[in-house]
Amino acid sequence: MPDDTPDQDRRSLLRDAIPAAAIAAVAAGAAQAQTPDAPAYAIPGLRLAFTAWVQIAALKPIGDIPGGQGRIVPITGGDFEGPRIRGKVMTGGADWQTVRPDGVTELRAHYGLEASDGAIIQVWNTVIARADPPAQGETTPTRFLRSTIRLEAPKGPHDWLNKAVFVGTLNAPADPRAPVTIRCFEVI
Repeated sequence: MPDDTPDQDRRSLLRDAIPAAAIAAVAAGAAQAQTPDAPAYAIPGLRLAFTAWVQIAALKPIGDIPGGQGRIVPITGGDFEGPRIRGKVMTGGADWQTVRPDGVTELRAHYGLEASDGAIIQVWNTVIARADPPAQGETTPTRFLRSTIRLEAPKGPHDWLNKAVFVGTLNAPADPRAPVTIRCFEVI
């Protein structure tokens, strides 16, 4: 019977050494990443792309839908302005909402912006809205309205909108006749 102990020992050594080497390499990389001269990871920043003042019509209940209570809010117009772009919010869009059993509202808005040069930009705004408990010493809940925004512009001066990531904030006033203020930020 041939002696295969040396081959088996080599296989065992390789089997055990490869994970150990991988762990050592990760540990060395982590140690290197923590040294003062190592490049820092970039934390994204935000830059205002535009602020929109969106006029809306009265909320229309839909009723029970999967996930909660459905409702729709028609978008009837408005204006928007930013450092690189300005124009009008187009009539005809809508904000489709689901009020979940946990009290969170999911909003999915789709509407158009018409830039001052006539370019039409599509907007898809996905929002989470909730009321957080009042902060210490406060009596009113804090409203949390944050969104991810996707923009689609024609090629030309507004093509930069197709090449960036956007997030947003909303301010829905107590007066239903007042516009909703949406701030759209480019992630940089």
